[in-house]
Amino acid sequence: MQQRYKELLTHVSSVTRNESSDSVNGILDTVSVSEDLRMVSQMYETTLSALKEEGNERMWFNTYVKLAKVYLQIPDYVKVQTTIDTLHDSCRLANGQDDPSKGNQLLEVYGITIQLCTATNNNILMKEVYPKTIDLNASVEDPRIMGVIREQGGKMYMSMGNWGQAYNEFYEGFRNYQEAGNPNAKVCLKYVVLANMLDLSRINPFAAREAKVFQEEKEIVAMMDLRMAYEGNDLAKFERTLHDKRNRITEDPFVMTYLGPLRQRIRESVLIHLCKPYKKITMGFMAGELSLKTAEVEKLLIDLILDRRLNGKIDQIEGFLLLDGPLETTTSRKHDAMERWSNSLRSLSSFVAARVEC
Repeated sequence: MQQRYKELLTHVSSVTRNESSDSVNGILDTVSVSEDLRMVSQMYETTLSALKEEGNERMWFNTYVKLAKVYLQIPDYVKVQTTIDTLHDSCRLANGQDDPSKGNQLLEVYGITIQLCTATNNNILMKEVYPKTIDLNASVEDPRIMGVIREQGGKMYMSMGNWGQAYNEFYEGFRNYQEAGNPNAKVCLKYVVLANMLDLSRINPFAAREAKVFQEEKEIVAMMDLRMAYEGNDLAKFERTLHDKRNRITEDPFVMTYLGPLRQRIRESVLIHLCKPYKKITMGFMAGELSLKTAEVEKLLIDLILDRRLNGKIDQIEGFLLLDGPLETTTSRKHDAMERWSNSLRSLSSFVAARVEC
């Protein structure tokens, strides 16, 4: 096959660019589904050698992008970086700056760079490159590329523990994937729900029109059940849904990475719900309800108190939690701050008036 393909490439100059592009892309798309990634990379390398001689820059660039994605799958990160460098060089001006007229190509280059950063956990470079892609998207707006970039951006914010920003990025990635007709939209929607729960958000991601398209999908139904268990403080249902093999939730390595924080979130939510009717509650009782050790419950309570989600004091000697009533609301804190500000202005005004009279 490879030998015949080399023979075919010798005829590229004999036909129009559209004909050669259609033929070559059709063959490359066919072989790209093969599990033999080394063979696939050889096919792309053979193509690039032929295109370099023909001067078909657009097709050369697109083929190089596909080759970079193959190297990511192998994975061969050294070759990915070399490919990125070659692609980026083709998008620069003579002074070394990015060529603003090549926005689409630059977006492709940055998209692959972000995927490489995610694969190698290079968050430093990720933070440097990611804002550039958002700036480019304002003028380019290519959902095929931005779906990947937004998803990777969501993963970056997840690694930083910034759940709210991760939710926004995953949701934008989901919308872009859906607009482009990319099947990854379903996977990205799962991450939307994951970030949503970690952020303690009251927004229901399944209420959006775009998400309703997937409400019959088995994996999405499982995520809906997971969120309902979370909202209802039903720890038993949460664990059952999570470990039901038919739901395939635990098969996703990314979801499993954040299983610990997710469990902590629902346990905290259950604890807050348990404490509501009481002024005083034993940690032994709470440990029994959560099927945890007393020391684990104590740690959860300390986190809740420090985060000002629970207003109380822990008596470690007697082993109980003494609740001090509802926490000060955001509104009341705002009013107190405004009152202090007003008093400060009044004092300043009196001081200035006294100086003027002198």
